[in-house]
Amino acid sequence: MALFFLSDLYALPLTRSCYTTPDDKIDITFKEQFLYIDGMNRKDNFSLNIGISNKTSMGFDFSLIHNKFYEINKGEPDDIFFNLWHFWGDFYNNSISSGIGVTVRIPTGPDAYINEKYRNLSFGNDELKILAVFSNKITNKERMIFNVSYTFRAAKGENFYSGIKLHPKKIDTYKSFFGLNPFFKGSFLEGERLKNDYAAIAGGFITSRLNPWIFFTEIYYSSRIYTGKDGIERINIEGDNVTPLLLSLGVKYFFSDYFYLEAAEILDLLMNKGYMTSRSEFSINIFF
Repeated sequence: MALFFLSDLYALPLTRSCYTTPDDKIDITFKEQFLYIDGMNRKDNFSLNIGISNKTSMGFDFSLIHNKFYEINKGEPDDIFFNLWHFWGDFYNNSISSGIGVTVRIPTGPDAYINEKYRNLSFGNDELKILAVFSNKITNKERMIFNVSYTFRAAKGENFYSGIKLHPKKIDTYKSFFGLNPFFKGSFLEGERLKNDYAAIAGGFITSRLNPWIFFTEIYYSSRIYTGKDGIERINIEGDNVTPLLLSLGVKYFFSDYFYLEAAEILDLLMNKGYMTSRSEFSINIFF
């Protein structure tokens, strides 16, 4: 049962594995999250992933956020996430797998810089995240996962994508190497524009010894790249005034190869002020 997914599970709360949605499959997840941030909040989440080829998949993620967890008919739209994933392959006699992912945040939710009510439930500004994943097959029933990511994040009032130069008739397009020259003023990778970015590392352990029960644990840490004094107003969100150290414990139960339930609990071990203290997740995954 569920042999396909036991090899490298996709949906973990804090780490991404090397699972790639096959080109003939659709992966749908319905998730309820209960977040304690100076009170209990809730997110109703929907995500969909489709296979493009045997090594590439794409998808999107959308949520409704509730400042009060018991709200039924109310809810604010969260940001939309567009995800693109490519599996590099298996190495060292299939003991190591790796891949790379790109996530684009589309700011459709409340702005965290000006709206404290939904802060840490939504960001409401542009982000671009690049993620590298490495997965180690310890035994046929245990696997370790390692993630490292870098997130380009918009500052307050910043025109995030203005640093990308694509106009074919303008000389700045080529001088800035399409906006990727870090020494060109105003380019996307100029040092001043990177002061709001943050990086993260995460690790996870999965065991299927009690199949169809799959148990996992994870740890996650992130920090802002620039830590000097620059006069920018800092707020209590991840990668700004908050450097979270998160621990998760969770379980999946596979009813079949194409349907499983998951429950997980995530804690911030550093108990950052104004940030999420804990998060409980309950999800249904369907593949067809």
